[in-house]
Amino acid sequence: MLIGSTFLNMLYLPFSFAQQEISLQLRWYHQFQFAGYYMALEKGFYQDAGIKVNILEGKAGSLNPVSKLLNEEVDFAVTNSGVAIHRMEGKPVLALAAIMQTSPLVWITLKDKNLTRPQDLIDKRVYVLPPPSSAELLTLFKREGLDTNSLIKKATSHKIEDLIEDKVDAFDGYISNEPFLLKELGYEYNLISPKDYGVNFYSDILVTTEKMAMQNPAVVKAFTQASLKGWEYALANIEESIEIIHHKYAPNKSLPHLRYEAEKIYELVMPNIVQIGHMNPGRWRVIAQNYRELGMTDGQHDISGLFLNHSDENFRWLINIVFIALASILVLIIIAWRFAYLSSSLKREIHRRQYAENRLKKSIEELKIKATHDPLTQIYNRRAFFEKGDELLELAYRKNFKSCIFMLDLDHFKLVNDNYGHSVGDQVLIHTTQLLNQNIVRKYDLLGRLGGEEFALLLIDCDLEMAVNIAKRILKSIETTPLTTKDKVNISITASIGVSEVNSSSIEQNLINADKALYIAKEEGRNRVNIYN
Repeated sequence: MLIGSTFLNMLYLPFSFAQQEISLQLRWYHQFQFAGYYMALEKGFYQDAGIKVNILEGKAGSLNPVSKLLNEEVDFAVTNSGVAIHRMEGKPVLALAAIMQTSPLVWITLKDKNLTRPQDLIDKRVYVLPPPSSAELLTLFKREGLDTNSLIKKATSHKIEDLIEDKVDAFDGYISNEPFLLKELGYEYNLISPKDYGVNFYSDILVTTEKMAMQNPAVVKAFTQASLKGWEYALANIEESIEIIHHKYAPNKSLPHLRYEAEKIYELVMPNIVQIGHMNPGRWRVIAQNYRELGMTDGQHDISGLFLNHSDENFRWLINIVFIALASILVLIIIAWRFAYLSSSLKREIHRRQYAENRLKKSIEELKIKATHDPLTQIYNRRAFFEKGDELLELAYRKNFKSCIFMLDLDHFKLVNDNYGHSVGDQVLIHTTQLLNQNIVRKYDLLGRLGGEEFALLLIDCDLEMAVNIAKRILKSIETTPLTTKDKVNISITASIGVSEVNSSSIEQNLINADKALYIAKEEGRNRVNIYN
């Protein structure tokens, strides 16, 4: 009996080692951004793993976390995707987990400046972090075919007041932080997000050094697992986590601010879609290539060395595996008589997984729609219009179809926003979209909102005469169909349209022609159609 009892104790007790004190360097001040590590500490997950963790707060202007790691000042650190640069340059750093599947970095502009696209920031003053921290934002310009030298780049002050005081046109901020501050101060804002343009970097990467991983593999593994367990707890118990963070770590942040941050962090971590900490080697290679294209590194070391290799396990862990295997046989013998119950449980598990799979498919589909559709009008956004437009033009050229393209702009739309407010302006944009859809009867026509009050329409298998008739019908419909707002106010609007025959396989060049025609229509008095000559 004594031997059997000892055997079962070895089975159910975790593999342990002498408690070791380690340090974790955060990349910024205490806030919900690091909730998983706080909860792993507060809930005893680190203690259960046999480690004592000292969490070090980051600060503006302090040494970057990876530098402290390489200087052996700390054992673990939280950093951004720029850790790939260190690896490409031969630095002995290892990535253990990517907490945020999407970077929180965005350009933030004030609403009244109407800077909503990367193109709007050309020759504008923009804040950037020291390389490589703003790489996502600069890669966005590369993707759009824009020269980053056209930006008036200034070192960030981390002060959102600079945006309000017109010291800068675009602020590099976190979607989980600065928008809340602007809203509290009563300012409306626009966000230009790299993700909307196909730029998707990891963020808040948990890292260590090769030396740490080789000398203390059990500590590294236990710390990583306990940290991820802390993140699972934090995101499943958000309100409790907020209370603890506010009380013990970030008393200067209000509870509403922490709740806002928690909501955005949840969306970035995506625990309902992917496993917390997941990293894809192929995606890391794309990120590394972006850094090279931006000239942030010329390092040629293999990026695959960034990931920890778990194949080299020590002998004690092998013994533990043997005990687990033997104990599993014993457990199977003991629970054999419960087979019928387990069969029932298996059916329930299959049903649960099918339900989870369906939810995952639905979430993926929703993400696709968000990436390609304008959230207000639910028609194609600028990026999707360009992609779909190029595909349709290629088809039209192969079939030898005549095609035309419109640029439509609402006349004096700024006055609507100024006189009635932005919520009514949004109603006008939705109303206009509905009228446009009523005049587009063919399924293969392409309608998109390019930004602000600008719309574009691509008509396949349509000659110039037919296109002009459609344009006139649209203008008449907009002019004669006033919007009745939710407050029962009638608002009449007009629009101007530039029409161009398609003479290039590039959607961008054809839009330039239509835009020139639109400009002339505006100059000649608005509420009219002008044909590009």
